[in-house]
Amino acid sequence: MKKESKIFTKRIAVFSLLILTLSAAVYINWQYGAANGNLNLTSALTKEEKTTSKDSYLGEAEFVNSKSESDYFSKTRASRKEEREKSLEELKEILNSVKSNDEAKATASEKIAYLTTLSEKENAIENLIKAKGFSDCVAILSDKSISCVIKTTESGLAANQTAQIQDIILSNCDISSENIKIIEIK
Repeated sequence: MKKESKIFTKRIAVFSLLILTLSAAVYINWQYGAANGNLNLTSALTKEEKTTSKDSYLGEAEFVNSKSESDYFSKTRASRKEEREKSLEELKEILNSVKSNDEAKATASEKIAYLTTLSEKENAIENLIKAKGFSDCVAILSDKSISCVIKTTESGLAANQTAQIQDIILSNCDISSENIKIIEIK
């Protein structure tokens, strides 16, 4: 029993590390990617964090230049779905295993419910944002933050549109407004 518990703990640790690494890679890519698509990792890792000025506010939308934005949205959704399906498959394997103890099964069941809730919230946010007239968007939700990539026109997001997006996110998630990242793709 203890051996199975150690294996389960190791799997969870590896899974958590992979999620953390993927999150860090996405963050670095979005924060420091150059407009031409090149990423200078040395300057990205040594660059000082931007400070909030009087003219900006938390949750302010940013522009990201992308030549194949429709590919971006479909690839991001597919990647997110694939990762979640892998996680769910591993958790279902634990649930269905005769060797798993009750505690491991309960933890796996809770994690399945959590992943399902994340997916439902992301889908709800994406659908509501599209209902507001945006052509496409993808939401990436975690425990305490959300990144929402929005396809916009050349003029970008107006302040009222950013407020609408923030309102949709806040009404569907228990996240503070400073943990909302809205990213524009024109």
